[in-house]
Amino acid sequence: MGFLVLSSYIVSVVFYAAKDSHLRFRTKQKPHGLMSRKLQLRLTVMLVTLGLILIASKVVGRPEFWAKMFPDSQPAESADSDEVLVDHMTMRLELNTGETTTSVRVLREDLQNSIEDDVVGVSAAETKAWGRSMELAERITSKQAKHLPIARYALMMDAPNDCRGRAWKITGTLRRMTEEKLTNRSLDYPKIVDAWLTLPDSGNSLVHVVALQSARTLPFAAEFGQDAPEVTISGYFFKREAYASSAEAGLSIAPLLLAGSIFPVPMPVSTATRADQLTPWLGWLAVFTCGTLALIVWSFAFSDVANRRKRTYELTRLPASPSFEGVTIATPYETLHELETAAEAAAAEFNIEQL
Repeated sequence: MGFLVLSSYIVSVVFYAAKDSHLRFRTKQKPHGLMSRKLQLRLTVMLVTLGLILIASKVVGRPEFWAKMFPDSQPAESADSDEVLVDHMTMRLELNTGETTTSVRVLREDLQNSIEDDVVGVSAAETKAWGRSMELAERITSKQAKHLPIARYALMMDAPNDCRGRAWKITGTLRRMTEEKLTNRSLDYPKIVDAWLTLPDSGNSLVHVVALQSARTLPFAAEFGQDAPEVTISGYFFKREAYASSAEAGLSIAPLLLAGSIFPVPMPVSTATRADQLTPWLGWLAVFTCGTLALIVWSFAFSDVANRRKRTYELTRLPASPSFEGVTIATPYETLHELETAAEAAAAEFNIEQL
């Protein structure tokens, strides 16, 4: 706001100085030598204001100036305040320490010992551990999910014993998601959501996720194409599970995670940027500046038109028709007689003065 007022004042001073300093293309006034002090003062004011405009343009061209004028009061927030976006470029291992360890429970050691890796499906010995892990995953709240460590594909594949029975958070791209029925009657879950996804660090390798439910906005599909949705999951790593695939051996291995729900990755809310905030101010400033310049040009043009038919053209313009009115004619004899008479009168006056 201060910059707008200053710019308006500077442009106004330039306009009035130019208007009153007789800077016209044509004028009826006589040319003069030295400029008066008033005109010198006006020209000085014009030069100073032009210098101030140049300095102001340098100052406002720096991003630090606009950062001070329009500071960001609130950062961009996500659409769902209970979920956080996972940085796909973060590749460091985040350990589950401090407050998170006490808030999110770990599967009991005896149940972890009953789990066997690299086996197709869940065996009868693993049923109790499977059900207990699913209960713990269902109890994870959105606030607890914010503090969960990010699971890495290589860590789950190379060190399953260190990841087993602990809560993790993953974000990946859905490749397949279907709703299945459980045939084991000892479990209290009649239906589950079976999902397969790829992680940013897994390449073409898959991760198997079994959840109790999924968000309503996520569709079920046997295969997602190019527009596959991004999802975020908070759950417990259960084991490395073998599954049938098109590999040479006919089997492949994927990490198995048990989760309560599958949520879509919230899209960030588009907040007003600094450029959007500056657009109205700069727009009005541009309109005011252009209007002032147009007024100055119009003033020069109007002055030129007003003085076009005055003194400048009258000096070189011929009359429409020649006229000899007021011109007297005298013969040489009359002219010499007048000169002789004037000389005799001057001589007589000179003699009288000598006497």
